[in-house]
Amino acid sequence: MGNQLTLTKEQKKFKALLLEIPKTEIHLHLEGLASVDTIWQLMSEHQIPVNGVSSKADLQGKFQIKSLDEFIALFIDVIQNCFQADADFEYLNRDARDYLKRNNIVYSEIFFAPTKFILNGFSFESMIEKLDRGARRLEDEDGIVVRYIIDVSRGYGVDNAMKNLDLTIKNRTKRIIGIGLGGAELHGPAKDYQKVFERAIANDLHVVAHAGEDVGPQSIWDTLKYLKASRIGHGISAIEDEKLMEHLAKTQIPLEICPTSNLFTRKYATTIKNHPIRAFFDHGMNVTVNTDDPTLFGVDLLDEYMKLRTNDIFSETEIVQLIRNGVYATFQSDAAKAALWKRVEEKIKPA
Repeated sequence: MGNQLTLTKEQKKFKALLLEIPKTEIHLHLEGLASVDTIWQLMSEHQIPVNGVSSKADLQGKFQIKSLDEFIALFIDVIQNCFQADADFEYLNRDARDYLKRNNIVYSEIFFAPTKFILNGFSFESMIEKLDRGARRLEDEDGIVVRYIIDVSRGYGVDNAMKNLDLTIKNRTKRIIGIGLGGAELHGPAKDYQKVFERAIANDLHVVAHAGEDVGPQSIWDTLKYLKASRIGHGISAIEDEKLMEHLAKTQIPLEICPTSNLFTRKYATTIKNHPIRAFFDHGMNVTVNTDDPTLFGVDLLDEYMKLRTNDIFSETEIVQLIRNGVYATFQSDAAKAALWKRVEEKIKPA
């Protein structure tokens, strides 16, 4: 998977080092890890028709989205809709394992959006049990730690978000650590979800939110004000507001930047060269690098880092700083963060 860059000898050496470095990822959607093979298999097993799709090649073509709305439609109407039986969740566990292993991601906080699955007849409790079991197996067999953030999507409204929060609280395990607000910002202003997030915080859940992905900087301000979000998903429209950039630099609230995803939505960046991540970094803001939805965007975390390096946006030393940002932006304990960073330092010392 990923782009086929022609790398110099030095770039190949750095990519090999990147693979060796244990990494984190904190903006990653579980359903966006479902492979084309998985979706095609589920379509066949459950005889689910998808408009314009009669072959795996057709399905692959469906993944060439051009806007956030197209992405959300694909995510909900095709990918999530293909999951019809309890056993199907093993496909998700398998695809997540494959992705995390091939990128040497040893700790991740993964979004899971339950609503469409619930509408398809799944019980929240059953889904969480299967995802929890998959994560436990991954930790036992591969030493990879996964934590889940329940995505209360704007697309289904505030009442549904509160229901998902109640289900999260009722069925919480140690691997469910928070909630996140996803979906199209235009269809759900942050302030509408204030009570949901207040209740989540009161129940000791971490809270994060997509903001500034497809809407201007006021969306980020409102997310900070009304939702008290600990991290901002994307946040790239902050480039239009110097005062906001100063605030984010001062507070060091992490931004979950997803470069390739942002180029697909084409709202605040159209090429990797004009992506605001470098400006944010120079401004002293706390930026992390993530993929969002690897299968949909055809990109791995290694690809994201290498694009930033091969396009001379960041030096090798700065890439390591971005990796460090990713470690310390997680919701792990301080001791766990320090231990993981020590593992990174052990890998980069000989370089």
